[in-house]
Amino acid sequence: MALSDINTTPTKGMIAEAKKGLAWRKEFGRGGTQVGVSRARDIVNGKKLSISSIKRMFSFFSRHEKSSKNGKGFKQGQKGYPSAGRIAWALWGGDAGFSWSRKKVNEIKKEEDRNMSKDLEIRQFDCSELRAERTEQGDTIVRGYAAVFDQLSEDLGGFKEKINNRAFDKVLDNDVVALLNHDNNIVFGRTSSGTLKLSVDERGLVSEIKMPNTQAAKDTIELMERGDISKMSFGFYVDKDKWVEDSKGFVREVKEVKRLVDVSLVTRPAYPQTSAAVRSLDHHKEITKDNVKTRKSKLKLLKLKK
Repeated sequence: MALSDINTTPTKGMIAEAKKGLAWRKEFGRGGTQVGVSRARDIVNGKKLSISSIKRMFSFFSRHEKSSKNGKGFKQGQKGYPSAGRIAWALWGGDAGFSWSRKKVNEIKKEEDRNMSKDLEIRQFDCSELRAERTEQGDTIVRGYAAVFDQLSEDLGGFKEKINNRAFDKVLDNDVVALLNHDNNIVFGRTSSGTLKLSVDERGLVSEIKMPNTQAAKDTIELMERGDISKMSFGFYVDKDKWVEDSKGFVREVKEVKRLVDVSLVTRPAYPQTSAAVRSLDHHKEITKDNVKTRKSKLKLLKLKK
């Protein structure tokens, strides 16, 4: 199922609430904002709501549920009914709209996550400086470069790639996990818990993992010390890239990373997931082809004018 296949048509219960909200607002002159009024009109007209509108609707209900429902005049029979909060609640579709938007947001998230998984890219680097250090407190810290800047990759399927030294500027505060072989079942650390620290220096993306006291971690550390593990990798989504073509082929520069998902210690070579990059390359080729056609057309017109 695609996002466009999600049914975003308001329900009868939502329409009834929105009609009530508009009538109340006209009668009492209070409640809601112009955005709420516009949303009520869309609902009353049975208009399919956009993804952003549904997210905004669920956000409104989530933020105002307690303050509105606990306020005086929200419930029928209370003094001041319908309160400004009750009217605003109705404009967005009332309780029917709340439950509907919650369901739709969950559907949207699942589809967005599924689509994003197609764009997930993984890159792997040799990490000769990968090492495990034991602290005075008895902890083991694993340090290494998960990514190296301005280093040309191996062939990734018709192109090579390098990482710009500013690529991670906007994602160092992402909730990133440290894994083994990108396996979410083998977690070594996490930035949100402070057991994974990420930073950049002039060479690349530095990771520091405070290893847990688990068998998987102990086995991994032993493999590192033996030299069986000497590579790191990272999973990411690209925001901006730049393509250059020379006599040797295409080179892609990752200018900005949209989201950093994980850094991993890796035990075996992996084929990079490049489907998203290939789509970006195809898009670049199409633009280049269109630009060439445009230049040729302009040149032809100039010749005709002469």
